[in-house]
Order: sequence, then structure tokens, then C-alpha cells
Amino acid sequence: MMDLIEFFVTIGYSITLMYMLLDFEVKRRKGIYLMGLIMTILLVCGGFVWLSLGFQSFMILYPIFVQVPLFIGFWFISKYKGIKLFFVLLTVIVLSSPPILLGHIVYAYFGYNDAIVSVVCLVMYLPMTFIVYKYFSPLFRYMLRNTNKGWATFCMIPLSYNAFTYLLGRYDVELVREEPLLWLDTSVAILVIAAYVLILQFFKQTREQLIMQNEQNILAMQVSALQARAETLKESEEKTILYRHDLRHHLHLINGYLADDKLVEIKKYITEIEQSIDDTVSIKYCDNNAVNLILSPYINRAKNERIMVESQVYIPKECEVSDMDLCIILSNAIENAINACMNIKDINDRRINISCKSKNDKLFIQVSNNFIGEVKFVEDMPVSAEENHGFGTKSIAATVQKYCGLYSFTVESGVFNARVIL
Repeated sequence: MMDLIEFFVTIGYSITLMYMLLDFEVKRRKGIYLMGLIMTILLVCGGFVWLSLGFQSFMILYPIFVQVPLFIGFWFISKYKGIKLFFVLLTVIVLSSPPILLGHIVYAYFGYNDAIVSVVCLVMYLPMTFIVYKYFSPLFRYMLRNTNKGWATFCMIPLSYNAFTYLLGRYDVELVREEPLLWLDTSVAILVIAAYVLILQFFKQTREQLIMQNEQNILAMQVSALQARAETLKESEEKTILYRHDLRHHLHLINGYLADDKLVEIKKYITEIEQSIDDTVSIKYCDNNAVNLILSPYINRAKNERIMVESQVYIPKECEVSDMDLCIILSNAIENAINACMNIKDINDRRINISCKSKNDKLFIQVSNNFIGEVKFVEDMPVSAEENHGFGTKSIAATVQKYCGLYSFTVESGVFNARVIL
């Protein structure tokens, strides 16, 4: 009975660790039902082996009846497949070793019965769960999201350990409690845990490097956006000075037209002056001056590239999002949209739609654009094969995360949508 309780608690412990180390994306209920069916079939087969051949035989076939179902089951609900999921499963197996080894040590050196040993194992699951939650989980999830290379190498450490323990007789309960094998198993487990500490240090350093690189990219985007705004203001100011300087010349010419009674020429000339003056000021898209300054140069650039731009912008004068962060989000999103539209040969298909709304202290921003070709995604983030490209969406994502907001990049019927909620 105690073996059965320990078995189900161990299964629960393993599933809990898998949940802690993985992100989940359940898109279809059918996948959940299929996952449950496969795991149930394999566990029932394991139970049949247990009842027919005994607990010892079941433990020898433990990887088939427990570890394989875990891998197959989480395949249906995890965002990560293949090598990443395999690495997490191997890690969970490794993290299950310390409580089991401690139980065997208690049995070998203190002579307690199997019930006490099982209790020791079960009690040790609690601190191990806390350690995984506190120290393993954040780094694992971060690296799963941001690292796509080197996982095969990482797998070699836990895979070698699991192969070693299986061949050593880990799943043969009577054999593994023999003192020489127990010491060897414990020593190797310590080495593997030490290797995991090194892996975590590598994760941590890589994470810091990625954060630093991302911050540098954001700063570069901020500088670029500020330069664009400064150039726009400078150009507007220079034009204003020139028009003030040329004002008397305009008046002199208008007086000449009046003297000759050329009213048509006067109207045409005044219209040209008005148009020139309009080009020197930022268009008011909403009550927020910073947003107006951000949008004006990019929308003007889009129109110069013969791109049709529609905008519905309703951002209040006082906004909790800083001007700098608004600049990063809007400038990157619109610039990416412009670059995508410029690749479209048919001018009539060049379209950008900008929508900004504020409701219940939440800011919603969406920039949509037509495009040609194919957009590739890695972990729900669009990627570019071109060198020094693809930082715009990363900068948007990093800025949104500062506010604990939401972002998404999707493709729907030939239209790319960048959405942000802050």
C-alpha cells in the first residue's frame, strides 16, 4: 500500500515540476482528451504489470509506463516540443533523484523499514519543489523562450546520468540499496547536480547578456526616435524662420497682383503659402502632444512613399505611459509597417491602419499593415533573416513587459497586426 501511495505522489511531484519548468498553450480540447487517453492507457498497462509480475518488475519498466507517458502527455499542452521538452523531462527525472537517494541512505545506514523510507522520500519532495520553483523555474523558462541552440548538448548531461542509473540498477530497489552501488549512485548524482549548477550559471549569464543587448537595442531605438523628432522640429523651425523672413516679399508680390487686379493668381498664391505653412507644423491626431510629434514624421514619410494611412488615435493629454515608451512602441511599429508596405509593388495595396484607444486606465495600440511574402515566427515573435533587423518587435515586447502589459504579433489574411495593451 505504501508503495502505491509513494508511486502516485511521485507522479504528482513529476507533473508539478513539469508545470513549473514549462509554458503551456492549450489550443484544442481534443489535445487534452488525447493526452489523457494515452497517459491512462500506459498507466493502466503499468498497473497490470505491477499486479501480474510484482512491484520489482514494474520498477524495471518504470521509464516505459511513467516517463514516456509524461513526455507524450506534455507534448500536447506545452508550447515547446522536441529537444526542449525532452531536456525538461530529463531534468525532472534528475530532480527526482535526491529524495529517493536520501530514502535509500536512511534504509542502508539506519535500518528503518520501507514505510519510514517512503515517508522520508515524500517529505523531501516539499523542499525540492520549493527549490525548483525558486531557483530553477525562472531561468529555465527564460532560456526556453530566448535560446534555440545548444539544447542537444545540454541534454547529454541528464541523459548520461539517467542511462547510468538505469544500467546501474536504480529501478531495482533491492540492488540499489547495496552500499557500494549506493555510494556510486550518490556520488554521480552530486556531480550531475553540480553540472546543473554550472548550467544555471550559464543560463543566468546568458540571460543577463540578452537583457543587456535588449537594453542597448532599446536605447538605440530611443536615440533614433528622438533624433527623428528633433529633426522634424528643427526643420519646422527653419521653415518658419524662412517664411517670416520672406513675408514682405510675399506681401510685395500680392500687392503687385492687386494692382493688376489678378484675383485668380492671388488666390492660387495664398493657397500655396497656406499649404507650405501646414507642412511646417505637426498634425494634431489626439490631445497628447508627444504622440502628435511621434506620429507626424512617420505618417508623412508613409505618405511620401505613397502608402495610404488611416488613423484613429484617442490618447489623452495625461497618460501613465511615458513619452519615451510611447515613442518606442509607435515608432517601431509604424516603421516596420512602412518597410513592409514598401515591398509591395502595387501602390493601391499599400495600407497602414493605426488605432490607439484609452479606456479604464488601459491603453490599447494596434498598427496593421499589408505585406507580401511570409512572416516567420519563433515563440510567437516575428523574426527577420536580414542582418540588424528584427529588433523593433523585441523592443516593443521589452517595453510592454515593463508595464506588465500584453503584446501580440499576428498575421490574418495578408495583414500583419501588432497589438499592445498597457
